[in-house]
Amino acid sequence: MKRVLALALILGVASIFGLSGCGEENKVSEESKVSTPGGEATTTKETKVETSGNNPPAPPSTPSETAK
Repeated sequence: MKRVLALALILGVASIFGLSGCGEENKVSEESKVSTPGGEATTTKETKVETSGNNPPAPPSTPSETAK
């Protein structure tokens, strides 16, 4: 019984540490200010960075592809 409870506790703690990074997202924030005689305006644009594949991308397989 003690082993089952200890195993459940270890699995619970491991799952918390395993899922801790899932809520983070990569974003790019771009802010621009425009000043006019009538006032000042600030716009902020946030873009989610979506990545897929190898990071960094794999090099070309043949040297002839780099010459193009």
